[in-house]
Amino acid sequence: MDNITEVINQDLVQLEQSIDKLLTTKVTFIKEVVRHIVKSGGKRIRPILVILSAKLCGTKQDQHISYAAIIEFIHTATLLHDDVVDNAKIRRGRFTANTIWGNEPSVLVGDFLFTKSFDLMIQIQNAEILKVMAHATTSLAEGEIMELLRTSDINTTEKDYYEVIDNKTAVLLSAACEIGALLGNVDADKRSALREFGHHLGMAFQLKDDLLDYVSTDSTLGKNTGIDFKEGKVTLPLIHALKFATAGERDTITAALEKRKTGKKDFQKVKGIIEKYGGLQYTSDVSKEHIDKAKGFLALFPPSPHKDALLELATYIITRET
Repeated sequence: MDNITEVINQDLVQLEQSIDKLLTTKVTFIKEVVRHIVKSGGKRIRPILVILSAKLCGTKQDQHISYAAIIEFIHTATLLHDDVVDNAKIRRGRFTANTIWGNEPSVLVGDFLFTKSFDLMIQIQNAEILKVMAHATTSLAEGEIMELLRTSDINTTEKDYYEVIDNKTAVLLSAACEIGALLGNVDADKRSALREFGHHLGMAFQLKDDLLDYVSTDSTLGKNTGIDFKEGKVTLPLIHALKFATAGERDTITAALEKRKTGKKDFQKVKGIIEKYGGLQYTSDVSKEHIDKAKGFLALFPPSPHKDALLELATYIITRET
């Protein structure tokens, strides 16, 4: 990420200052919870996309910094809610907010960040961006609910899975890029291209996350490997394997998913079935296809350091180990 962030280093310094400045509240506890997760080593992918896209489109103002912070607030809200839903204990190698303070404060602080984000956007008064973000946050909620309804469902199809990750992940990356286009006041074709770039980047990002759940190590990933499977999440590596699995193998997978507490042996058995039918390689290939599509949408834009950084970010998405 160093080469990418070097291009916008000053903007990122301003971003950190803006996050502190915009997080205004009389309840100091809220700041404590937010700082715990915001300052916990996240990659800042979404705000970086706002900044790079805005710069790519030639924005002359500094509103992209405020919107980058707002995007990070919304992302942080989703993380707080996700960790409660998933009963997660570790994120980015640190205890989650719900582990430290409990579920109720985590949900309420997440709610605060959502409402605070829209309050800030209303103050800036850009109706088109507000419309984009309203759509994105609605889709985020729908995606999380769709994923919840598919818990431990071995009949989940690829189409079902893509719909979930489009809504729960890709939509916010897409919105981040579209905000940059709107701030740069580019034409409809370039706005659409950046929106699609963000969409395919987001799809690839989630595919890579779901792959890492099976192939990474606990220390590298910053959370327990296999935790998504143990939570009953039926992702593409498993969906692909289920297409070819025998009746006995499907029974093994079902039994593991339905256990109240899935053990390491159960996970390794399922991982073996996935490897047998090429589920990991298939997921990797689909992720790369999305990155290739994403890069293609940048062809409309002339050469620039910001375009190079976006292309490099796309490559990073599928080569990262965390």
